[in-house]
Amino acid sequence: MLSIIPAQESPVEQPEKAKPSAPKRPRDRPKLTSKQRRARDLATSENLTDQLLFAFRRGNRFFAFGGLLVGGFIPLGSYTLIHQEVAAKPYLWALVAGGLLYSSTSVYLWAVSYFHNKLKAIGFVILLEGILTLSSVAWLSITGLAILMSLNAVTAAMPPQAKNR
Repeated sequence: MLSIIPAQESPVEQPEKAKPSAPKRPRDRPKLTSKQRRARDLATSENLTDQLLFAFRRGNRFFAFGGLLVGGFIPLGSYTLIHQEVAAKPYLWALVAGGLLYSSTSVYLWAVSYFHNKLKAIGFVILLEGILTLSSVAWLSITGLAILMSLNAVTAAMPPQAKNR
């Protein structure tokens, strides 16, 4: 005889949901001291003052000097080519374009962190690089050159130091 008895429903076990956890620090890496954390924070800061403090700390001065040379030379070379050599040798505009590309990317990244506004940063870069390139007023283009050399020097000094830590 067939009887219709409702079968007992077995409770379906629900898999436990994995709780999100913060990524753990590898065991082979020691915990950072407060001094090391401060150095890391200075190295990755967007604040120009913090970057300068980090760049000229003991142990970082070699990289800072290299950054001053490399970062400062690019705008100086562009300025010299534009205002003294390009008229006689137009093919040197290719070198000027390379210098402007290098400088404008560094200045743009700095300006975005300073102004917190991409449009202002773009305007700042266009004005500053334009003054360096197109101005025939000596004091104005030299002031633009000094600003570009400073910004490029600091941004050029930071990446190797941040990787060094």
